Amino acid sequence: MPEKRYYLTTRDLLMIAALAALGGVVSTYVNAVGDFFQSLLGFAGTTQWAAGLHVLWLVLAVGLTGKQGAGTVAGLLKGGVELLSGNTHGVLVLLVDVVAGLLVDLGFLPFRNKDTLPAYCLAGGVASASNVLVFQAFASLPSDLLAYGAILLVAAVAAASGVLFAGILGQVLVSALRRAGVVKDRAPLPVSQRVYVAFLGMAVLITVGLGLYLRQALRGPAAVHIGGAVAAPYDYPTQHGDIALVDAEGTLREVTARYHGAPVRELVARAQPQAGAALLVVRGSDGYAFFISMAELHENPGILLVAEGRGDKASYNLVGAKNAKAWVRGVAELTAIGAAPLEIGGAVKRPAPYDPDRWQFEMDSTRLDVGHGPAKYQGAPLGAVLQALGLEPGSTSVALQTGGVQPVLLSLDRVLADGDIRLFTIIADGNISYAVARMDGTVIAAPVTGIEVR
Repeated sequence: MPEKRYYLTTRDLLMIAALAALGGVVSTYVNAVGDFFQSLLGFAGTTQWAAGLHVLWLVLAVGLTGKQGAGTVAGLLKGGVELLSGNTHGVLVLLVDVVAGLLVDLGFLPFRNKDTLPAYCLAGGVASASNVLVFQAFASLPSDLLAYGAILLVAAVAAASGVLFAGILGQVLVSALRRAGVVKDRAPLPVSQRVYVAFLGMAVLITVGLGLYLRQALRGPAAVHIGGAVAAPYDYPTQHGDIALVDAEGTLREVTARYHGAPVRELVARAQPQAGAALLVVRGSDGYAFFISMAELHENPGILLVAEGRGDKASYNLVGAKNAKAWVRGVAELTAIGAAPLEIGGAVKRPAPYDPDRWQFEMDSTRLDVGHGPAKYQGAPLGAVLQALGLEPGSTSVALQTGGVQPVLLSLDRVLADGDIRLFTIIADGNISYAVARMDGTVIAAPVTGIEVR
């Protein structure tokens, strides 16, 4: 009896899974490098120079297996890895990777010989550009037409990155692995045109369905609650619907556009925040949350609550904050919270309380369970925080005070060398506390009430 053959063999699936896992992990570090260049250079497209590195793994999946459809499968798995590893974009990253994988497959489709440089470049270019367009489709749409030209410009930068890093580099890597004998070509299992069209149709339906689902799932309530450390909590626009709407500019993913909405500064002022309120936590309907300092809120009149839709189908997005992580879609709550000083002292030259606002651009998120159930929190590298205070010569350890008799001791060299050891800001039940944990979710100490360098 002849052995039954499958279009995607076990070898193919293992290779696709390995590439997806690597791509999911590497994407986190690529985002960090992109953010560094954005803060350093600050002009449109500076984070998109590396867009092709996100797509490279999907192109390799097609190149190394020789199978159409491998890009879509790899995109689905890569998106799952990024989602489970605490990507700040949440479920949206799954759609981004699935769309990229589908476009990789479609980019190879027109070429009879799919092992050519033009095939690789087209697949890498269109897939890399798609991430800009998908993210913008789920952001608050700008009110000026010039912004759409800026979006296309940034997408063009991403496409160029895809041609270089996913297309050219992808073909070079595949060719090198073949010449080295690491990957051996195998005769592909023929697949009928009808079956392949059915596969692409199913992939498109999944992509469209996921997009429509996310449109609904990420839509917030028709009223936003403003509360926390305030004297007069209320729901907007049910109450205080008379607040005048204004126009302001905001920049998201290097695209500057004009938005029309209610100034958050005025929304919070109507709630009468208490004197000790230091942060405003913006929480979306999907559970994602980030903070804005009260100082930024007072200094930045461009932070707006922008309506999307009308009537019962309306929801609100927050735009205009300095940090893109504070641009929250489907806002459910704006919560004012008081400061919770975390003293850092000992063998440091400039002992001072930890200020989360000072480190918000160095923060990255992961899921932790610190007693409130698993949730996503933001953390800054503990080593960088300590170095910024100036370490005294001869110091060797870091003592984390937790309210217990004995502090949790860490080697200072280990803390300085390992950027995955982070100081997390825990915002729960209207309060703020701190924890030290690793990016893999391992909690080292919580709640941390003080840090001493010894």
